[in-house]
Amino acid sequence: MSARVLLTIASCFAALALLAPAPAQALEDIPNDVPAQAPPIDEPIPDLPVVEATTDPILDLLLQAANPRLPEKEGQRFFNELVARGGTAMPSLAKVFRDPKSTDRANWVAARAIGRIGGEGARRSLETGLGSPRVITRLGAVDGLQMIGDKAAVEPLERALLDQAMTVRAAAADALGAIGARRSAKALSQALDLPANFHQGRSLFVRRHIIEALGAVGSISGIDALVGALSDRDGAISMAALRALTQVTGMEFRGNSVLPGTPVGEADIEAWTTWWSKRRAGSSTEAGSR
Repeated sequence: MSARVLLTIASCFAALALLAPAPAQALEDIPNDVPAQAPPIDEPIPDLPVVEATTDPILDLLLQAANPRLPEKEGQRFFNELVARGGTAMPSLAKVFRDPKSTDRANWVAARAIGRIGGEGARRSLETGLGSPRVITRLGAVDGLQMIGDKAAVEPLERALLDQAMTVRAAAADALGAIGARRSAKALSQALDLPANFHQGRSLFVRRHIIEALGAVGSISGIDALVGALSDRDGAISMAALRALTQVTGMEFRGNSVLPGTPVGEADIEAWTTWWSKRRAGSSTEAGSR
């Protein structure tokens, strides 16, 4: 047999030996605590930064609604969607409303959205805005409270009739007129002739808002102020008082011959003064006889 054949036969026996099972003695030599797999390398877990989402969907809607570059229709659509979120939007809206660094537009839109959403929480949030140093925040608070229309807001709105900003005072009068609480007639009457509502002796526009609010409130407690306003030097005020008196009492002393828009004259003043004097005296007599 040649050397090459012997080498081939030896290689075949070697291969068969590799395929055969390990001898029992060899298996006994393997320790029982050897893991089936190699243990992982014990490396420290890297301290990865936790990235939180910074996008607030409510804030996004608010900023879109307040975006002056958008068409009005688009802005209104975002505003309506914002209001539709309801109470879930309140935390973000209140945060913007209280933020002294928020833009005027964002602050205003937030106040109006809070007012549209409504509820006691919204009312309380807006009432806190009445004490803000920002005029836009106080103005938005008044507007939002008018939207809610809750008579619980009447007292804070009455205090707003004394606000330093005339626009806020006028808005507060409008809000009180819209809410229609008769008790407001007293505060409105007292605010009508405040020195702050005149400039160099001339009546400021806020007084017309107060007169109109007295007419809307419809309380007899405001008639004294309205009758007195008939003699006001400002023709717009006297005419507003004349309309408000008719609105409150349902009375009309002008004849058909007087054209609409005719300025208040002496006949008007005398007619209303006489009627009110008799009515007030009659009320006093009735109260004394009870």
